[in-house]
Amino acid sequence: MILVVGGLNGFIGSNTTEALVDQGQDCVVTRHENSEVPGFLKKHIDHRHTFVEPADSTSIADLRRIGEKHKIDGIVNVAGGFASGEGPLRGLRGYFDMLNATFQVAQEWKVKRVTFSSTGGMYLGLQGTANEDAPISLPSMFPILAYQKIVEVAADQFAKKTGINTICVRLMGMFGPFDGGQLGLAPRLVHAAVSGKPPNLKDVFFGHADDEGDSLYIKDMARAIALLQTAEKLQYEVYNIASGKFTSNIELVEAVKRVVPNFKVDLPPGHFPFPPLPIAETKRLEADTGFSPKFDTQSAIQHYADWLRAGNPK
Repeated sequence: MILVVGGLNGFIGSNTTEALVDQGQDCVVTRHENSEVPGFLKKHIDHRHTFVEPADSTSIADLRRIGEKHKIDGIVNVAGGFASGEGPLRGLRGYFDMLNATFQVAQEWKVKRVTFSSTGGMYLGLQGTANEDAPISLPSMFPILAYQKIVEVAADQFAKKTGINTICVRLMGMFGPFDGGQLGLAPRLVHAAVSGKPPNLKDVFFGHADDEGDSLYIKDMARAIALLQTAEKLQYEVYNIASGKFTSNIELVEAVKRVVPNFKVDLPPGHFPFPPLPIAETKRLEADTGFSPKFDTQSAIQHYADWLRAGNPK
């Protein structure tokens, strides 16, 4: 059984749980303060292929209680926003506490593999194509980027010290069902088109008319994470999960218009005032799992719009 930290109501975690169950795995998912259940997980909970347990992912005691009830042989930690204590170091301490708790129970349970989420933001400022061996700059524009660099370093050391296979997945450009944050342009366009309201373009990353970026549908991303978690053997400790190509914002807008023909949007001109992101190479992922995306831009937009039209709020 696989423990998915943040698997009940996290955007990436909930979709990854669905992908793992689709591959024949049973999962335990954690919930913290939010008990919202995405519709695509309800049937798996009802059929007892997914079990929900309350837990703070920074608490060793909470995670140990899960191990007392379930036989856990793998951990997928794709939650985010960890926090512990008070004051300005709350976020930093949260990541240290999360790592400590995860590493502790992973050893006690003798799991086969631990998977942590990381970010393609590691490649900020690089151009062209970047693979997982590209040099990473230590300075970080955002705290979350610094924290995930800490996770990657810690995961590498944990694997070397314990022999437990521990990997990090660098995620690029995801959107789709249960995306509460909507940091990218694609989810905001689809929500606006389906609701008939003007799109909210405030503080959207790379949301200008001349921008382009990697855009991977969450169902494909979740399937890739599940394939890595369940692979018999992996050659590496870090994997890019991405489409491996750029999609322009103009292409995104046109795809939405094909789903909602009367949709209108005026993107800000030019480029987003931010360092570029390169194309993330996915040769490692393809070689070790056979992964290739099932959704292209148009089918992803259509699937997401159908999900929202079915009455799902996000």
